[in-house]
Amino acid sequence: MPRIQVDMQKLFRMWHDRRLTRREIALALGVSQSFLSTTAARLGLPRRETVHSEANDPTPEEIARRARECRERHFRERREETPKASRARAWRQELTRLP
Repeated sequence: MPRIQVDMQKLFRMWHDRRLTRREIALALGVSQSFLSTTAARLGLPRRETVHSEANDPTPEEIARRARECRERHFRERREETPKASRARAWRQELTRLP
């Protein structure tokens, strides 16, 4: 099996850029994350703090929509109903709610 060649200058430059995650570095170098970690340890590179991406909190509308989808899927599975039949049933229920 051929040895994997890594551009060491690029690795060192990216490793010290704190804005990049280990996953992004591995993708840029074309290696797996485990290979990257092993190589970094072998080269004596300092441990990196985990970089978290900016997570946006969902809006109340998004939470309500996702909860509704989960409930619909749960009850569809309990009834062993197809998604098409579920949409038709939901449409019929909407029609009965109209004034």
